[in-house]
Amino acid sequence: METSHTARLHLELDLEFTNPGAVQAHALAWARDNAGENAQTLAGMVEQVGEGAESALMMLVEPSEVVAGIPGVQALGATMWVQGTEDESEEDEDAAGTDSTLADEDDFTLSTPHAHGSGALESEDGEEDEDSEDEWLEKIFSDGAKLPGLDLVRLGYDPEESNPDRRGSQLREATMLRGAINWAYVSLIDELFEDLSLLRESTESAAETQQIANLPPLHAASYGPLFAQQFLTVAIELGSALATEFAAPSCVAQELALKLVLDQVEALESMLPNMALAQDWRGMAEDTLYEDLDHELLYDPAMDGISSSPLNESLGIADLNLSAWFTPFNGRAVNPYAADED
Repeated sequence: METSHTARLHLELDLEFTNPGAVQAHALAWARDNAGENAQTLAGMVEQVGEGAESALMMLVEPSEVVAGIPGVQALGATMWVQGTEDESEEDEDAAGTDSTLADEDDFTLSTPHAHGSGALESEDGEEDEDSEDEWLEKIFSDGAKLPGLDLVRLGYDPEESNPDRRGSQLREATMLRGAINWAYVSLIDELFEDLSLLRESTESAAETQQIANLPPLHAASYGPLFAQQFLTVAIELGSALATEFAAPSCVAQELALKLVLDQVEALESMLPNMALAQDWRGMAEDTLYEDLDHELLYDPAMDGISSSPLNESLGIADLNLSAWFTPFNGRAVNPYAADED
């Protein structure tokens, strides 16, 4: 009679992530198919995928399947982890000091959040670097997890989509868009702080600012330091809402801040052509994130004077006077610092 005994199988695989985004996209589709009807479970899986290709792989690989097809042996338990090889960083450093096609991150003008500024994803000699773009896309994708208050359904994901391939594509596109919004938002806040500093030095510098200058030109003469401080306040509140439970902008100024964020996403999309957002992402986002688009009238020269029109209330148009930009919409609230007209 044969007696059973236990053993420990050691297995180590050296892996190369040739397309981290593809790993994450596959993991997202797998998560949707295996989470069942539990929305909380799915949200946890999506968050894990958003942490990077390694975390996505951890979710996809089942160690017990290594011996599942072998008779006479049963997996009792397993421990698994993924880590970079010890000499990976040294190889990267060596590559940076040679004539390799890889360039230092500082050689690129597309800036990380908090580093200020933006530009084309290209090296100093003007040649695009595909590997670096992939790294950017992976980071942007994973950063979508930083805005859990922004529901992926509002960004184009339909959990009821019957086609699993299309559903997986929607989930990836929506997650990428949420990550792009995060990058754009942080960049906006960075640049608003710089704008405020510039306006404190000279109240005549509004035209030289990075973001304040993108507000409706009709009121450019009023964009001084106090206005910039109030606008920055509601912009920061927008970020808090996106990170918790976003409903809609709280006032006209916050509608304009969100517009600047979406403008930044468009700029990012032009710099990263492989970002693969849904074709109609902007229109879809405007339909779901705004209650209306009245604030766009402020950019139309033909609508000059619309702010003071007596017909606005009867037409259901918000008060677009500059003095009302920080007045909260019905049922909403604005930070008292921004709402203080004094």
